[in-house]
Order: sequence, then structure tokens, then C-alpha cells
Amino acid sequence: MYRACSRNVAYAFNQKKMKKKSKGSRAWSRVLATQALYQLSLNKDADISIVKKNLLNDKETKNVPDRNFFFKLVNETIKNKKDLDKKLEKAVKKKNFSKLETIIKVILELGLCEIIYFNNLSHKISIAEYNKVGGSFLNHKEVGLINSILDRISKDFQNE
Repeated sequence: MYRACSRNVAYAFNQKKMKKKSKGSRAWSRVLATQALYQLSLNKDADISIVKKNLLNDKETKNVPDRNFFFKLVNETIKNKKDLDKKLEKAVKKKNFSKLETIIKVILELGLCEIIYFNNLSHKISIAEYNKVGGSFLNHKEVGLINSILDRISKDFQNE
């Protein structure tokens, strides 16, 4: 269950383990993408460009995102949301998908987007990264749910 303000939780995300890189961190980009899409899902009238700008220009964190990866991930997920949701509804069963918490849906959409549209990334790495993101926002059982759904879809996608 989404228990805390996304801002506080995200800053706690591997703050000590993540090193500042000149190119930026893809892991941190995934956290910011999760925050951006979560904000958009709560406020349909929000301007995505302002949400992205505010998240990327936050001076309270030492983590540096990979800006190009962040923009591509957010834009691809938004552009393909209907297709991603159809695939997720099929994997989870439509009525169960509609009952999932918004933060879980957002993490699943982002993970599935990477699996389908980011051909240069390993599916296993993407799934592991979204398990970490989920661990920042959710309990262990919910992270297990994310892992099992993304793993199942990844295997189906590879078999196509």
C-alpha cells in the first residue's frame, strides 16, 4: 500500500548506495518516472512538462537521473498507455487490474514499457529495477506481485 508521500520515499531510495554519475542514474530515472506518472494519474489536468521539470530540477537530492532515459521512459509509457494497460489487464485479469492501487499500476506500466519498447535492456534487469522501485513504495507482498506479473509478461513476450 502506498503509505508515504512519494517525495520522502523517493529520496530514501538507495540514497546511500547510489553514486553520483556524470551521465546520470537510470535507477533514479525510474523512481522519478514513477513519481511523474503517479502524479499524472492523480491529477489528469497536470501538465506533464511541468511535472517532469519539477522532478528533474529538485535540488534536495544528490541523485542525478539519466535525463534522456527519463524523458524516453515517461514519453513512451504515456504514448503507449492504452496498449500497455491492455496487456496488463490480460495478464492480471481485467477485473483484478482495475482493483490494483494506482502506484502498482504505474510501476507495472513502466516496467512493461521497458520490456516491450527498450530493446537494448535486459528484461531481467528491468524487472529487478522495478522490484527496487516497488520496494521504496510498497510492502514485500506487493513487490512480489509486481515481480510475478512482469516476469510472466516478459516470458510471454520472449516466446512471441
